[in-house]
Amino acid sequence: MKIKIYYGPKSGFEKLIPEEKTTLSELVIDYDAKRKKFVIVQQGEEIEEPERDPIKCLVAYSESYASISESAVQSFNSLINESNIENLYLQNPPVHISNLLKESYSENITYEHYRYNLLDKDKFLEINNTFKNNIIGQDQVKQDLLNSFYSFLKKYNNNKPIVLMFYGNSGIGKTETAKFLSKILGQKLFTKQFSMFQNIKFSEYLFGGDHAQPSFAKELLERNSNVILLDEFDKAADLFHEAFYQLFDDGIFEDKNYKVKLDNTIIICTSNYQNENEIRKNIGDPLFFRFTKLIKFEALSIEAIKEIMEINIEKKYKKLDEDDKEIIDRDQLKKLFFDNASKFKNAREISNLIDESINSQLVQNFIKKNS
Repeated sequence: MKIKIYYGPKSGFEKLIPEEKTTLSELVIDYDAKRKKFVIVQQGEEIEEPERDPIKCLVAYSESYASISESAVQSFNSLINESNIENLYLQNPPVHISNLLKESYSENITYEHYRYNLLDKDKFLEINNTFKNNIIGQDQVKQDLLNSFYSFLKKYNNNKPIVLMFYGNSGIGKTETAKFLSKILGQKLFTKQFSMFQNIKFSEYLFGGDHAQPSFAKELLERNSNVILLDEFDKAADLFHEAFYQLFDDGIFEDKNYKVKLDNTIIICTSNYQNENEIRKNIGDPLFFRFTKLIKFEALSIEAIKEIMEINIEKKYKKLDEDDKEIIDRDQLKKLFFDNASKFKNAREISNLIDESINSQLVQNFIKKNS
């Protein structure tokens, strides 16, 4: 039996496996059905086990392990040995399964890891050349990012992740910057909202519970991007901080079921802290000193707010059909918002109020026209 163990997202795994396959879930259903059959025999008659047809290719997706019991995980080799399997493909198996297979079939196993897009010279220069067009009013952030990423570019980081803390007020570009970086690297951003980690019930998600349960480690294995956003990191309860020590140090995250190594990864934590002293006081020194760089997002200037207003108005106007475009006076709308620019603090508020203003005009016109 040839075994290939693959670590990474489903999109990469499906490129490795043949079209004709049997899934682990199908095998387990068939295996359980045969075990439940009652066989009636005459006294002294020998029971002949039917010869099992060979399975040319057995495939276990990440989600397949949830379909088998904990006992089946513990005795995974028995399940495999009782089946006539020629090729076995496993995506992100629990550690216990991979260890069992390694003990019995080490010479038959090959490993493959998904190749994430990494920062190179062209992408580095693209960040420099296009940052200002995408993130308004945060020029110093661009320089801080480039300074931090240079070690990636020159491969000085020994494959370890860069861990960044974006801090400052809400709605001034922190999350958008993470999305921008992921877009530059050409992969979908992996995002986890940490506002949910505020009580003890999420400890199993971080540290591992039953193998069938969702977990942070399992989701990291299945991610499509090497840019990871831990949004609202400041909302996580203090008791969860120790879960990230090894991840931030060495790029390794493990729980009782899964282990993932995050080589050359960009890990971004966002928070609403206002200064470095506040960050250090709230998260403590062990975590504070594990960040590669703390990057402050400044409050938006009046000029930046007006630029955001203009971009939003033009973008929303382009989406309208021709009839609605005749109703909206862009110059008048820009003047209205520019005159009140000092009242606004963040891009999210600006976007919502521009939407509301445009929709209000369109609805009034629609009702008047159709009444």
